[in-house]
Parts: sequence; C-alpha cells; structure tokens
Amino acid sequence: MRTKTTLLAVGTMIIASVAAIIPTASPAFAASCPDNGWSIKDGRYGQYFASNGINIRTGPSTACTSLGLGYSSYSVMLDCYKSGQNGTWSHLWVENTGVQGWVKDSLLVGGGANTYC
Repeated sequence: MRTKTTLLAVGTMIIASVAAIIPTASPAFAASCPDNGWSIKDGRYGQYFASNGINIRTGPSTACTSLGLGYSSYSVMLDCYKSGQNGTWSHLWVENTGVQGWVKDSLLVGGGANTYC
C-alpha cells in the first residue's frame, strides 16, 4: 500500500509541475510592439491630432512604448489603420518630428486613416 501512495504522490507532483509550465490562455488582444511597417496606403495629409500631448506609440496599444507626443498644430500623413487595444488605431508619420507610429483613432480628427493595413 505504501508503494501505491508514494507513486500517487509523485505522479501528482509531476502533473502539478507540468501544469505550472503550460501557459494560460492568451488575452483577447496581444500588442505587437513594434509594428511600424510604412506603406502610405491612405496618404491623406493634414492636422489630425484632436488635442495636444497625444502619445504616438510603437504599436496599437498603450502597452507599447511612446515615441513622442502629437499636437493639434502638427502636420501628419496617415498610412493605415488596424484593430488594437480598445478599438482601432492609425499608423501615421508626423512631419514636424519625423516620428512614425500608432495613435488610437478616437484621438484623431475624423477618426484616423480610412484604409486598413
């Protein structure tokens, strides 16, 4: 009987160890940082920041690094949009700073780019 109990305990420890290694389900959205392929699919140019101090990020998520800030006076070229954290995000290039990155569409005048990436 002692052998069966020991084997059962060892088996249980092995299963628990393996379960600790197996990753859990991934979140609904996993940010891809950086995500900066430039293609100029939309190509519209103008002042698209809806306010001042808007983060321009390396990918379509607040989990991605901020590359700088956008201001309503800045000139922007829109590239394309894609689904990201909590909605759609546009990839863009800021003429004033040379920065290219991602901004949540709700922070852009007109809702951002019209062309999907």
